Amino acid sequence: MHSLIIFDCDGTLVDSEMLYNTVTAELLNEIGYDEYTPQLCLERFSGKSWSTMRDELEEHHGEPMPADIIQRYIKIAGSRMDTELKPASNADSVLENLKSRMQICIGSNGERGNVIKSLTVTGLMPHFDDDRIFTKIQVENPKPAPDLFLFACDRMQTRPANALVIEDSPSGVAAAKAAGIDVLGYIGTAHDKTAQAQALQNAGANTIIDELIHIERHLKA
Repeated sequence: MHSLIIFDCDGTLVDSEMLYNTVTAELLNEIGYDEYTPQLCLERFSGKSWSTMRDELEEHHGEPMPADIIQRYIKIAGSRMDTELKPASNADSVLENLKSRMQICIGSNGERGNVIKSLTVTGLMPHFDDDRIFTKIQVENPKPAPDLFLFACDRMQTRPANALVIEDSPSGVAAAKAAGIDVLGYIGTAHDKTAQAQALQNAGANTIIDELIHIERHLKA
């Protein structure tokens, strides 16, 4: 049975992927990579940590990124979160219902400060104690490695077989599958739902859902 649900944050509980990828595109345009649009960044980088993105960009372009690019991203994204973030549809009521019956936590590749601010700005932070918010800084390898989800299961004292992950990105789905955890691919905040559903299925999602309220039907009793 499922006794723990691990939620990704950006793009899953918080409708933030377009904001973050717009900031990413603007930064990359500033340093001379004009080909990056918000949509292209969504397709290439959705669900990936900025450290992973930096490594991929440096390999692809054959030159180092500016040393302060991650700090610049965090600062710009943080300044725009107050006005441009909103919760995913029904997130508050779904979390309220689920936490009365089972454990819930966050497993995010995001910068910890941004994750906490995202949850705070959107009114979702009251559903999570600080020690139930797990981010990439706590493990050696971010998603798509399984480390973060296995770490969350360990801290929540739950076997992976009894957990369920809710994810909007292929890298997050791949991480859950590598950890041996059932995963629902969520497309509710996607701008191209058909393409995103296919990408999540290709990554191994057990099922695709377009509303968080549909989690209920996929819980193992």
